[in-house]
Order: sequence, then structure tokens, then C-alpha cells
Amino acid sequence: MPDPRRAKGRRHPLAFILALAACAVPAGAKSLAEITEWAADAPPAVLTALGGPGRELSGPTPPAETTVRRVLQRVDGDALDTAIGTWLAARDPGRPLPGQDRTEQPRHSLAVDGKTVRGARRADGTQVHLLAAMTGTGLVTAQREVNGKTNEITVFRPMLAQLDLTDTVVTYDALHSQVAHARFLVEEKQAHYIAVIKGNQPLLHQYLKRLPWREVPLLDKTRATAHGRGEIRRVKTATVTRGLGFPHAVQAMQIVRRRVIATGKVTL
Repeated sequence: MPDPRRAKGRRHPLAFILALAACAVPAGAKSLAEITEWAADAPPAVLTALGGPGRELSGPTPPAETTVRRVLQRVDGDALDTAIGTWLAARDPGRPLPGQDRTEQPRHSLAVDGKTVRGARRADGTQVHLLAAMTGTGLVTAQREVNGKTNEITVFRPMLAQLDLTDTVVTYDALHSQVAHARFLVEEKQAHYIAVIKGNQPLLHQYLKRLPWREVPLLDKTRATAHGRGEIRRVKTATVTRGLGFPHAVQAMQIVRRRVIATGKVTL
């Protein structure tokens, strides 16, 4: 991680300040001032465990608020996300061992989705929006901020470029069901994908709806109740040899959701 401060006059290592912030926020700190207050109240043993430099006559001391503010406002967010994602990816319990045949294990999955961060705003008042990639074991291995002047599509490829996605099934929502994304995943990353096709691609969506789904046997059916509604999902899959017009796509999947809310209204 590059340190945004000048080398002269540094008293606290960059890793120490970042570790303090990483602990303070889950503990309830919602501002830079509260992060500093949490650090000031932390016992010396905690400061030492987080990498605080020790003094001859006293233990480690927490950084001042100006130091915390200067570091956290100027640190490279993308570089920090890359460093944390790489560290987490190396500790993924589902990751194949070096030299292990990948065919011996089920394919891994990676879900890509965007989220607006609650309580985080830029200097101009706009909310912070992130695009993240999470493994099937729940680890966020990559994350990028989406600039307010663009959208998630431009961040998709840079975020995944450094990851080893060989034989991984990447899933994403309809926004990212782009031809360029599919080619990137299959041809450059040797991955697989599941693209969601909705009304944003009307021609392909209509073609898929016209497939002879009544002749396809039901593959799976689930029933669940959550958020005040009951939901039944039916899944069918079919091999499609031609006509999809989407790079490397050879199968189509149909998911039918039947929802019943508390008032009795049914949506399909």
C-alpha cells in the first residue's frame, strides 16, 4: 500500500492507522472523529496487537485526529481494496491448493453486485457506490468504487482483472449482461458465466421466452417464506445450439418465481 504522507515526520505506520479504522468502524464509529476516539480508548495491548509502535517509557500511543483524517482522506481506495481482496483470496477455504487438479473439486463461484454504502458520502454530498465480488464462502475478494459520473459497467473489468478466475462461475445481474463482459470472462480469464437477461435486452429476452419450455422437464423447485411473502421458484435448463447470439452461451435457464404477499396478491 502506498503511503500518501511524506516520509519525514511519520510517527505512526500506515498499516497501524488502517487497522485502527478497520476495528473502530465495526465497533460503531461512524466518523473520523469517532475512529480517533475509539483509538484513544483502546487498551495498550490492543494498540500493540494492531501494530502500534512502542515507546521506551510507555506503550504505543494512538494517532491524533489530524493524522487519521489526513491518511483516510488521501489513501488510494482502489489500492486498499486490492490489497485486502488479495489477502482474503489467499485465505479462501475453497481455494484449490498449489498444484492441485481443479477438476477434483466443484467449480467455484463468484457473485458480482453493486451496493450503495449507507452513511458514506463524498464531499459533494453524493452517496458512495461500490461494486464488489464475493466468493461462495462469503469472502469479498475484490471491490471498486463507482465514480459518480459513470456506472458499474466501466468498473467490472478492472475489478476482476487481477483475480484468478480459471474455471470459476461468475454471476451478475442484468446490468452486466454485456457481450464484452462475456468475452472477457471466457476468453481472457478462462471462466464461466451466468448472465441474467431481462427487458434491457428485449430481442434476446423475447427469443428466450419463445423457447419450448413446456417440453423441458422441471429441474428443481423450492419454497420459502421471507420478508412477509411466500415464494415458489421453479427452475428449468435447456441446451441451445443456435440463435442465442451471446458469446460462448450454450445453455438457457428459466427461473419462474411465484410470490404471494400478506394481502393475498400473487405476482409471477
